[in-house]
Amino acid sequence: MQHPAPVATGRPRSAPWAVAGIALGVGVGPVVGGACFAICAVQARRASRHPGVAPTVVATDALVGHGPDSDGVPALRVTWVGDSLAAGIGADHVDDTPALVVARLLQRPVELRVLAVPGSKAGDVLRDQAPKLGGDDLVVLSVGANDVASRTSRRRYARELDAILMAAAPTPTVVMSMPDITMADRIGQPLRWLAGLRADYFDAARRRVVDRHPHAVSVDVATMPADLSRAAGRELLCADRFHPGPQVYRIWADRIAAAAHHLLHPLEGAAAVDPVTGVVPAPVLTR
Repeated sequence: MQHPAPVATGRPRSAPWAVAGIALGVGVGPVVGGACFAICAVQARRASRHPGVAPTVVATDALVGHGPDSDGVPALRVTWVGDSLAAGIGADHVDDTPALVVARLLQRPVELRVLAVPGSKAGDVLRDQAPKLGGDDLVVLSVGANDVASRTSRRRYARELDAILMAAAPTPTVVMSMPDITMADRIGQPLRWLAGLRADYFDAARRRVVDRHPHAVSVDVATMPADLSRAAGRELLCADRFHPGPQVYRIWADRIAAAAHHLLHPLEGAAAVDPVTGVVPAPVLTR
């Protein structure tokens, strides 16, 4: 069975100032900067007028796995924070959102709480969502794609992400990587290429921040399976040609669930960690 490719998530609209932020963030030279900005501004306007619209389905608080067979098994309290990816924008049904899929994959009763809000940047998560954390057994975080598509500096993003993880500590926390923004064919070139460079630039900072927190682990949601072409991967985008569809969310959920198991059951997962690279065998990547 082929696995679909992880694809981009985040805000589907790009204002001209966001284009400027992307261009400046990756260091576009002054000679080509003006022409590049003009082209990107046109592409941003075209992207904002794309006729495709993502489903409005989002994950909701839920009790998962409760029933006669779960008597006596305490529910695992799992909270999702962050942006549209954590909320599941792009899924056709709430059961296909990554939060609900992961809850089922954990194979025990789950008390699911979803604080994620589409469009959120790291500052929004720190201000509005992080203060509500507490009493959790596991936190799943996705944030950064909207910072990439804005004037947020990488230093500010890293500082705010660090504060979010401190608010979550010592609860085991899964931090999703930046998505592969270059998969979003709603965005034309060279804007898509520039956005991809800026996302990589931010993700390097994200990894360094996560590495400083022993309760947190990174999961790669950007890497495409080797046996799937990029063209085929783009067919798995939802209708807005920007957010992932349900098949992609399932692949991400498999990775997140495996990382969650490693965090919640460290003795069972210790032997599986490569002693040189510190990486859990694919598809889950950790520090």
